[in-house]
Amino acid sequence: MQTQIQPHILATVTGQRADDILRKCVHCGFCTATCPTYQLLGDELDGPRGRIYQVKQILEGGVPDREIMTHFDRCLTCRSCETTCPSGVNYAELMDIGRLYVEQENIRPLAQSLFRRLLGTVLPYPKRNSLVFKTVSMMRPLLPTKFKLKAPIIRKLENFKSFNTDNQKNVLLLEGCVQSTLSPNTNNAAQALLNALGYRVIREPSVSCCGAVNHHLSQTAATEQLIDNNLQKWSQINQQSPIHAIVSTASGCGIMLKDYQKLLQAQPEKIQQHVSLLEKIKDISELLSATTLLEKIQNFTPENKSVTLHAPCTLSHGHKLADHLYNELSRLGYQLKTPMNAHLCCGSAGTYSLLQPKLSQQLREQKLSALQATDPEIIITANVGCEHHLNSASNTPVIHWVELVAANL
Repeated sequence: MQTQIQPHILATVTGQRADDILRKCVHCGFCTATCPTYQLLGDELDGPRGRIYQVKQILEGGVPDREIMTHFDRCLTCRSCETTCPSGVNYAELMDIGRLYVEQENIRPLAQSLFRRLLGTVLPYPKRNSLVFKTVSMMRPLLPTKFKLKAPIIRKLENFKSFNTDNQKNVLLLEGCVQSTLSPNTNNAAQALLNALGYRVIREPSVSCCGAVNHHLSQTAATEQLIDNNLQKWSQINQQSPIHAIVSTASGCGIMLKDYQKLLQAQPEKIQQHVSLLEKIKDISELLSATTLLEKIQNFTPENKSVTLHAPCTLSHGHKLADHLYNELSRLGYQLKTPMNAHLCCGSAGTYSLLQPKLSQQLREQKLSALQATDPEIIITANVGCEHHLNSASNTPVIHWVELVAANL
């Protein structure tokens, strides 16, 4: 794609990066075939190719308006288009740049701006989101159906088998700002599984957000502060107990953490300072080894249930680990099923279900229909957002896969 980005923008690191990404696009349109919002709306401007043109228009001097803002807001950033793209266009990164320019214009209706600000000041902080989530969860039976389908279901804490390990490989297990409130079982199950695999687990001393919520709301200052806080905290922990891996059990958080290097492009000295830590960031599925687990837990018996895997977009298109997880769980003895159109988003996408409720609900209905068609007794996933988004409207329990495995240890 030919570009004529304004000189003052092209002179910046962000502008140069946007130019590189735009020039990769060859207008082929393959991306539209796998874009969830294009499938629902049939509008070129609500597909990746159309949004790429709109970003290009802005960077070449066009003034963002509310119509462009709406098309950008409807994007789930699911990255399905990136998996499909034969040219390797870094679409999600380009969308982050485009959204930032839109936000700088201050064209949002006041109510929208206030709601987005509220989300950015509540969700990333466990003490604040805990009050909201737990209150809504308790009130769920009394809520009208419309609101009940948005209310989270917080399950009671379960006990998982504990294991002692002499291994000196320390794994820093990140709790997750939302997950620590909504799904504490996941973190406890993750510790049991990692111990069973032979790792010594260090639990995050104080829960902090990866920055994804603020980042996708284009709240740059808050995002940068959270990134700085995390890097400093990890450095301190690493000095006390050298870290083998920094592990997230939420694939959405994990892909944000892996994107730190992209987000710090304008601060190369910071990347250099923390590069050894940044390279240790892993999704927990990357540490799952069926061979190792079966050697250490010789009487491991997988649950004899019909299990369907919902691989989140962040696991499939971000980490590109969906096949790895499927294969390792299969080697453990689980008889897994996968739904039709597994590449399409369930509609959770961080704050998307709150900001775009109509589209989110349509996507959830499609996903649940595909999942239920496999006749599962249990649905497993790899991201807290997908888990609770699907669970709020599903007749079949939806849990994180680590809970399934840890319960069978």
